[in-house]
Amino acid sequence: MISGTRSLLTAEIARQARLAQEIARGQADISSGKRLQAASDDPAASARIAEIRRTQANQLAWSANLDAASAIAAQVDGSLAGAVSAFDRARELMLSANSDTQNAGGRAAIAIELRGIADEIASYAAGKDSRGYPLFPADDALLIPIGPGVRIAATVSRAAVFENVPTAGGPMDLEQILRAAADAIEISDDAARAAASSAALAAIEAGGDHVIVARGEQGVRAARIDVARERIASSRLLLEEERGGLEGTDITATIARINARQLSLEAAQAVFARLNRSTLFDLLG
Repeated sequence: MISGTRSLLTAEIARQARLAQEIARGQADISSGKRLQAASDDPAASARIAEIRRTQANQLAWSANLDAASAIAAQVDGSLAGAVSAFDRARELMLSANSDTQNAGGRAAIAIELRGIADEIASYAAGKDSRGYPLFPADDALLIPIGPGVRIAATVSRAAVFENVPTAGGPMDLEQILRAAADAIEISDDAARAAASSAALAAIEAGGDHVIVARGEQGVRAARIDVARERIASSRLLLEEERGGLEGTDITATIARINARQLSLEAAQAVFARLNRSTLFDLLG
C-alpha cells in the first residue's frame, strides 16, 4: 500500500512538472513570437520553413540584382532620351543649313554646333554606370540573374545603339553621321554642298529613327525589370505570411492553453498539498 501510494505521488509530481513545463513553454512562445523552438516541435512545418528561408535568401539576392538593373536601365534611358533630343536638334540644324537664306557664316556656326552634338553622342556612348562599368558595353550586355534560371539584360551593347546605322551611303556610326553632316555644310561649292547636305540630312534622319527604336526597345527591357521586381515583392510577402503562419505563435490560443494548464496545475497542487498533510495512518486507513 505504501509502495502504491509512493508511486501515485511520484506520478503526480511528474504530471505537475509537465504542466509547469507546458506553461513555461507557452510563455516563451508568446515572448519570442514563435511556436517552433526546435525542428522536432513540428517536423513538417520546420522543413517547409527551411525551404522558405532558402527561397527568401535567394530573393534577397535577386531583388538586389533587380534594383541594380533598374537603376542601370533608367540611366540608359536617360542617355537614349538625350540622344533622341540631340538628333532632333541636328535635323533642325541641317534644315536651317540647307535653307537658301543661310550664308557661309551661318553654316559655319551650324557646323560647330553639329560637332558639339557629335561630342555629346560620343559621351553617351562612353558613359559609365554607378559602379564605373560601361553603360553600353562593348560586348553583349551582362545577363543578370533575377530568378531560378531567369536572366535579364539591363542595357544593350554600344554597337547596337551607336554603330552600324544603315544609311544610303552604307553603315555609319551616330557620331560619324553628325561629323559628316558638319563637313558637308562647309563645302564651298554650292552644287556639291547641296548634294552632300541632302545625303547628310537623310543620314541624320536615319540616325534619329535608329535611336528612337533603341529607346523603345530599352523601354520594353525596363518594363520587364519592373514586372520582375513586382513579382518578387509579391512573392516575398506571400512567403513571409506563410512562414509567419507556420512558425508564429497564435497568441489567443496560446494564452487560453496557458490558462487551462495553470488552472489544472493549481488544482493539482491544492490536492497534493492536502495529500501531503495526511499522516501515514491516514494513508493506510
